Amino acid sequence: QKIRDQLPSWIDQERSWAVATLKIALPSLYQTLCFEDAALWRTYYNNSVCEQEFPSILAKKVSLFQQILVVQALRPDRLQSAMALFACKTLGLKEVSPLPLNLKRLYKETLEIEPILIIISPGADPSQELQELANAERSGECYHQVAMGQGQADLAIQMLKECARNGDWLCLKNLHLVVSWLPVLEKELNTLQPKDTFRLWLTAEVHPNFTPILLQSSLKITYESPPGLKKNLMRTYESWTPEQISKKDNIHRAHALFSLAWFHAACQERRNYIPQGWTKFYEFSLSDLRAGYNIIDRLFDGAKDVQWEFVHGLLENAIYGGRIDNYFDLRVLQSYLKQFFNSSVIDVFNPRNKKSIFPYSISLPQSCSILVGLSCCH
Repeated sequence: QKIRDQLPSWIDQERSWAVATLKIALPSLYQTLCFEDAALWRTYYNNSVCEQEFPSILAKKVSLFQQILVVQALRPDRLQSAMALFACKTLGLKEVSPLPLNLKRLYKETLEIEPILIIISPGADPSQELQELANAERSGECYHQVAMGQGQADLAIQMLKECARNGDWLCLKNLHLVVSWLPVLEKELNTLQPKDTFRLWLTAEVHPNFTPILLQSSLKITYESPPGLKKNLMRTYESWTPEQISKKDNIHRAHALFSLAWFHAACQERRNYIPQGWTKFYEFSLSDLRAGYNIIDRLFDGAKDVQWEFVHGLLENAIYGGRIDNYFDLRVLQSYLKQFFNSSVIDVFNPRNKKSIFPYSISLPQSCSILVGLSCCH
């Protein structure tokens, strides 16, 4: 109570200790801030994006880093955003989050002598994406994969030599299961003289005994959902080809695919808020998105009336819902399915109808162009 009495009345009780700590640790900064000006600071304190609206009369007196300390004391819920803003302004960046993983773009930047190590989370598997990339860039016959485990070492070495000699692609999956064998792989890699079209893709979960030499010699990337709905949507649209979006030039189909991309992003983003979002981490992956795409594709294949119950049932019971083992999580999924996939949402004649579940700043694509779809993600 004594601490509270020494602070301006507009400061909430729950933030009084943090503000008092700031006052004791940095008295000169505290004095510069003029917290006694209640009108000035109430406006800042109640702003939903306070880190972007620091009082202009104080901005020149308080450094960017000191502004972070103010956010930490008054609005810790905005601290992460404030730190990202600080990094952007200090380093001259547009944003601090990396671009969503795009295997095609990554492939263009790689060399035949450098393995590509994809670090995956439990249950994730990029091999289908790699297969599709190989089909697009080379041919399906040029892509080979070996799921590592007991008894697969000799086959892996044999395939490695053949693919290097022929200039094919090879994916060795789940190397975390055979960490004791990795020095053998390193030795073989040092003796290879591959063709320039050869690529070695490796997948592994994080493992404390993973050989450091292989880590150092590989191009390392993480295979996980991008942070935020926007980047998730962009990754989905980058994974689809223009032909996939514009097939049959059906605008309803383009709307349904946008809803699918948004639904997929929402399901993945809720995993950041356990146990409020989901009760546990569910491995919703690109394979689920791919299955959802196939359902939408068949749904609009010559059908006059769209049976949304068909979509709800498959996504709930066989695909996304097949990963869920909690009744309350399943209810959330059911609610999402009813909101995202229904005739009132996917309506070309009324894209901003009152029942739309998309934020006001988001509009459904008004054509079947993938560029229009991408613009709706920004």
